[in-house]
Amino acid sequence: PLWLPFSEVELKNGNVSKARIILETARGKNPANEHLWLAAVRHEHASGNSQLAESTIARALQECPNSGLLLAESVRMAPRPQRKSKSVDALRRCDNDPHIIAAIAILFWSDRKLDKARSWWNRAVTIAPDIGDHWASYYKFELQIAGEAAANAVAERCVKADPRHGENWSLIRKRVENWHDSTLEILKKVAAEQDEMAYATK
Repeated sequence: PLWLPFSEVELKNGNVSKARIILETARGKNPANEHLWLAAVRHEHASGNSQLAESTIARALQECPNSGLLLAESVRMAPRPQRKSKSVDALRRCDNDPHIIAAIAILFWSDRKLDKARSWWNRAVTIAPDIGDHWASYYKFELQIAGEAAANAVAERCVKADPRHGENWSLIRKRVENWHDSTLEILKKVAAEQDEMAYATK
């Protein structure tokens, strides 16, 4: 938990090499840690180093071959012609992993295969109702595609599930100004800030 924000500070200050070294040191002290590998991949993307991001995700999956988080990232990162094969491989390794299922839902959404996207979103939140990020993306999907009534139905289910985890969900909930927000308010804030299509539209 300390290595990740340490590297983020350096990255925000433009010290890409230093951020990279920090994460390499962290992985040496914490081997096979999917969160440290995921941060390294995303740092390279944020810095515009696409080729290095691809080689990093390949190394990450050698060390953590059954990480749903890393497999989901590899699906999102894949060029359009490779997405289907990457998705099949990810599901073969980690069937029913909610992160992979959500990543596939995003790809269906980007390809305008809306019924399939809805089905995979529903599957993701059914398997792991405690992951708030997936509820937020599902809510955002319905709001954009089907309208407020469909989105509200997702929101009602989310409130009942009362999710507590998720990368963006936890980040936004922990902000001081959000401490007293309801689950519904957090859901809307996370949905507004998430960028599901960051990789999928490339």
